[in-house]
Amino acid sequence: MYKGIDQENKSFTLNHCWNKLKDEDKWKAKRRELAEQDKRNKNKKQKVHAQSTPRQQTGAQANDDAPVQAQAEGALVQEDAEKRPPGQKKAKEALKRGGGEACMEALDKMWAKKEAFDREKEKKKEERYLASLELEKYRLPLEEKKVESDLMEKEDKIMSMDMTSSSLTPTQLQYYQIMQDKIVARHLSN
Repeated sequence: MYKGIDQENKSFTLNHCWNKLKDEDKWKAKRRELAEQDKRNKNKKQKVHAQSTPRQQTGAQANDDAPVQAQAEGALVQEDAEKRPPGQKKAKEALKRGGGEACMEALDKMWAKKEAFDREKEKKKEERYLASLELEKYRLPLEEKKVESDLMEKEDKIMSMDMTSSSLTPTQLQYYQIMQDKIVARHLSN
């Protein structure tokens, strides 16, 4: 592609890039455009000499139609050029002018994803709540049994207290006597 332009006969050093980019729309269009220019250069209108034969004249007249064909082919090249993706500047301008619709679509998609994520998060939260509620149902009876066991242990200690010992003061003796009476009354009522 560049051998004709290279006047200093330097080799093209970016072949690895060209191998990746040559199939892109932009470069395909450029190669078509160069091919069209080569065709137009070959089909240029030749002068008709007075000594030329009629066959040469008809060939020359056929070349009169060449500019019209070149214009039509140029229109095709322009259509191909429009098919290729826009450059960065055109893309930015499109975003500034009519990018609102694209932004709204993107926001709608993001909002839908967020809502789906929130629903999933709420569902998991509800499952955790139900699991903790189920655990709470089992925990309460166990806690009640533990409290009852602690109470029984304290009551047993109070009931087995030796009231005849002289180590207790009269106030302590009176306290333990009242407590023993309450414990007996509670057990008799149950």
